[in-house]
Parts: sequence; C-alpha cells; structure tokens
Amino acid sequence: MVLCADQQPIHYPPIKDIILPNGLRVMLIEQHQQETISYRVLVKGARADQPIGKEGIADFTSSMLQEGTTTKSSDQIADEIAGIGSSLTVSPQPNFAIFGLDVLSEFSQTGMNLFSDLILNPSFPKDGFSRIKKDMLNSVEIGLTDNDTIAFNHGRCVLFEKGDPLGRSNTKKSIQSIKIKDIRNFYDNYYRPNNSVVFVIGDFSTEQMLKDITAQFGSWQSAEIPKRFKTNSDFSSKGKIRVVDKPGMTQAVIYLNQWAPNSTNPKYYDYQLANYVLGGGDFSSRLTNAVRAKGGMTYHIGSFTNIHANYGVLNITTSTRNQELYNAYKLILSEIQNLSDKGVTDDELQRAQDYISGAIPLQLESPAQVADKILSSFMRGFTIDDLSKEVINFNKVTVSDVNSVIREFIQTETLNAVIVCDLEKVESQLKQIGAYEKVSYKDAPYK
Repeated sequence: MVLCADQQPIHYPPIKDIILPNGLRVMLIEQHQQETISYRVLVKGARADQPIGKEGIADFTSSMLQEGTTTKSSDQIADEIAGIGSSLTVSPQPNFAIFGLDVLSEFSQTGMNLFSDLILNPSFPKDGFSRIKKDMLNSVEIGLTDNDTIAFNHGRCVLFEKGDPLGRSNTKKSIQSIKIKDIRNFYDNYYRPNNSVVFVIGDFSTEQMLKDITAQFGSWQSAEIPKRFKTNSDFSSKGKIRVVDKPGMTQAVIYLNQWAPNSTNPKYYDYQLANYVLGGGDFSSRLTNAVRAKGGMTYHIGSFTNIHANYGVLNITTSTRNQELYNAYKLILSEIQNLSDKGVTDDELQRAQDYISGAIPLQLESPAQVADKILSSFMRGFTIDDLSKEVINFNKVTVSDVNSVIREFIQTETLNAVIVCDLEKVESQLKQIGAYEKVSYKDAPYK
C-alpha cells in the first residue's frame, strides 16, 4: 500500500476529503488489501484548551466517553466491543485527541454504530466519573514518585508563559475541583463537528461509507468554538534554572528544554536531523558519546522533540550520581556548544538520514498506522504531498543546512534547566551552576 525508497516518493492511497454541511471534515481511504476497517475521530479539544484550575479535564472528558452512552452502560459497551474483537483507543495530544476503533470489515455497521454512539451520546455516569477521578488522583500521586515526571512537569512550567495551559500539569487540587458539569461543559464546547475530523480507511465502499457517516454524524450540531490561548515561543528569552528539592535522592535528574521551530517552519527537516545527531540517536549521539561513553557520568542521556504546528520544544534528559551533578551539567552544555561551534560531520548526517529514512515506512505498515500518521500530520500542518516527499525532504538536507539550524536554534544561553535532587547533598555544586529558583517536589509546578 505504501512504497518508499531513499529518493522516491511514498505512495499514499487517494483520499476522499469532504466537508459536511455541519462543518465535519470526512476523510475516506478505500482499499481492499486487508478485510479490516479503521475508524478514527479527531477532536481539537485537548490540554491546550483547559481552563486554569481545571488541569486534567481534557483527558478526563475523553476517558468518560467509554463509561456509557444514553442507550448503553459501560459494561454493555465493553461487551459489544469485545464481541467484534476490537478495542477503543484514545490518543491524547496537547492540541487534539484521536479516538480509534479497528474492526473486521464484516462488522463494519456494528463498528460504525457503536463508535458514533460513543462520540455523540455520552451520558457521563456518576460511577464512571468517580472511578476515573480516583484513577487520575492516583496518577498524580504516582507522578510524585517518578523523578523524570517531576522534572518534565516543572520544565513545562518554566518554558511556557504564565497562563498558557500547556505549561500546567495535573494536580490533586485541579482534579478534585472537576465536577460532572465541568466535563459536560468541556464536551459541549469542543466536541463539535466543526472542530472534528472523521477518518476511515479500509475495506469498504466509499459511496456507502459516506452515506453511513452522514446518517450518523450529519445531525451533530455545530457551534462556535472557544478561542484557544496562543502559545508564545520566545526564542530570545534567556534560560532559567529551577531546582526541585526532593530529600533522599542519591542521583540528580537533569532536564533541559528550549523552544524549537514548529512543524510549519521550512527548517523542520534540518532541525529533526540536528536533534538526532545531538541526542536522538541513542548510542551514536553526541551527548551519549560525551556524557556516557567518555564521561562515565550516566547510564542514559538523550534528546527528543515535541513539534506541533504552533510551537516546538527540544528536550534533553539524564540522571547522574549526586557527586557528578556539576560535572555532568557542564559537560552537557559544553557538548552543545561544541556542536554549535564545529557543526556536524558528513558521516553523522548520513547516519541520521539513514535511520529516519528507514523508520518512516515502519510507521505505515497497517491501515490503522496510516490513519494515525495522516491525521496527526495534518494537525501539524502537513499535506499529503508533504508526506509523500517526507523521505526525500530528509535526504536532501545538507551539512550546511543542519549546522545553520543548530547555530540559529540550539543555543546554551536559551536552555532552561530543571534539576530534581536532594538539595542539601548537592547545594555546593548548585552554587557553581548559577542562580536558581528553589521549590519542593510536593509543590505544584506553577503558582
């Protein structure tokens, strides 16, 4: 279904792409290689839309859709899904959520009826609400035992400006404050046809599927969607340091972040390759070689990106023995500076291109993977033409391109740092690192 070579386009199947009168975008790919159908609904209501003080409501709402409809209980839903050999998946992202149901084509109508009922007719029952709230409160508690989670939550708060929902994480207080009426309001505000996409790929007739979707979703009422907070990527902002005190730690977690170009930036491909060389390439990366292999200061260090249509973030994370905190921190900054000063080599770029070129086809091995790839890519501003040329675009990047994007975006001066540690044990090293804000791991990351 999808073919690829280093300098050849990826051949995606043709898409029937229409807008229903109520504003619902419908995308259909008819293909009969496998007797399966993958249903997807994307809703642009997510963490980016959460009101201050109600952090967690986006995931809470999406989870509640499985707890019952106006005609079925959660047990009935579970039995029907099991009866067709499927499961409902929910993939929350910062700017949207994707709901999925994959079925054999013989269960097409059953799957469509069940899937549309879950999306359109949630009942938000009290028993399901109580169970999910308990699970989410437990998740917050567990998060306080995971030092990487603590670092990441504080890092988001340091990077995003005050008031941006993307910089705020779930707390016990925010979860406790959520009522059923809040979930209904969030659903009513964002779960609208003019804020959603229905995507179906598989063994069906396009004409009949469009009729079925229109019958099920055509009466879904559109509404004005609340305006989303505009994330401000301030590339000139100097980096800040936050120390999160957690007594008893024998290792310190170092988490760094800074703004990265978004997915609509022409330098997107250059930047992704730069990240691979820096820390995304595991054992072949610069950071692994410097801090782990040569420095012996950590078991693992790496970098990864979160790239969206409206913003991008570079993340670097590792942990090290308390006594090595200062040395590890300085070595990371030194290697980043070295990468900026001297640039990448031809061999490093080739390894990055070879890896990414090989990984892309593996994301497209099943109809369900194709559906998820297309939907998430469209939300990042890519077209089918962009996707078809993805491998080509990565392979035409030059060493000069990568070095230019490194000098422009990957700068030590704009890196934020969050260090989770036993402050008493490493305080003298922290003074060498520089001025910092001190908080307790028990505190909410934001004020």
